[in-house]
Amino acid sequence: MELYQKLISSIEKRIGVALITLTRINLHDSNLDSQLMEVTVGTKLLVFSGGNVFCEKELAMEEWQPLLEHARISLAQQKSNTYVSHIKSCEIEYFVDVYPQPLHVIVAGAGHVAKPLVEMGKKLGLSITVICDRPQFANFEQFPWADEVVCSPYTEYFRNLDITDNPYILLLTRGHQFDVAILREILQLPVPYIGMIGSRRRISGVFSQLHEDFPNIGFQNIYAPIGLDIGAQTPEEIAISVLAEILKVKNQKSGKSLNEEIHHYIVNRQVAHE
Repeated sequence: MELYQKLISSIEKRIGVALITLTRINLHDSNLDSQLMEVTVGTKLLVFSGGNVFCEKELAMEEWQPLLEHARISLAQQKSNTYVSHIKSCEIEYFVDVYPQPLHVIVAGAGHVAKPLVEMGKKLGLSITVICDRPQFANFEQFPWADEVVCSPYTEYFRNLDITDNPYILLLTRGHQFDVAILREILQLPVPYIGMIGSRRRISGVFSQLHEDFPNIGFQNIYAPIGLDIGAQTPEEIAISVLAEILKVKNQKSGKSLNEEIHHYIVNRQVAHE
């Protein structure tokens, strides 16, 4: 029971964890040490993203390194898989079930786009924090889908931001002065994505102000205007556009229509047969 409690706790705390379950054991030598002989089908181990390992049975972990290494690989790839390894004269098959750390998205601002974005993002499995400086908006009544809602001045929150989980940051504030204040705090942080909503004029003004403060820093990780070009107009459409761009960056994909590649392949085949 303790193993499952640790598994549930890790998921709730957004800690990546892999569950190893032994599914088949073939013993080729009856003279194996007693500890290995006691291992049975169904034995489970937890491997945490930080490197720690937990098992309810006492095991010599140095002998189980092949299993642990496969679990770490599966965690890194965020993909469950079945493996076979040999420990001494024992062949072991095991399934690695991955519970990856969910992507953490921080939404600065609690306006009309933030609401559908938070709801849709949660359905995608994202872990979402909403930060706003207005208490009438920064609460769980407004954002029941959020994992965390913070009411705080933007500068104070982002000045003390913990980025150990590589958060994606969305600037959906009500004015460019808030965007500038936030960006001054996070521009030099190694975060993978900063998205900023706004008109071209607003974005140009923000970049002009930032350039005065940071003349030698590029804005490569700032996506502005935020979202993919799908002609989004309504808050819900804009939310879809933004979430699609987040997935594009996370998965390192082009964001192009799948039809383009398939259509190009079909056309080339037709030409080749003419």
